[in-house]
Amino acid sequence: MNIREAIQLKPAEFTLSSGEKYILLRPSALDLVEVLETVKTSPNKVPFILIYKHLMDENGNKVFNSPEEVEQADGQVVNQIYINIDKLYGEGRS
Repeated sequence: MNIREAIQLKPAEFTLSSGEKYILLRPSALDLVEVLETVKTSPNKVPFILIYKHLMDENGNKVFNSPEEVEQADGQVVNQIYINIDKLYGEGRS
């Protein structure tokens, strides 16, 4: 992790175990606030919302059209993506 990249919100590259490449948008301060609010009201929806907001294809287009669409996707793939997005939310903590 490069703190400069985190502060500048430079997108991170991500490759699924299947070899498909994606881009993960780093969270902004507003994203952090929104997650805290969502955790209070709908904690089970957080992974789906984060994937919807942060996962882009290699051309910078959203992969999913809604959090509900993410919820219908393969659970193992969703978990791989969520773990990597969650790491972005933790950048700079240690």
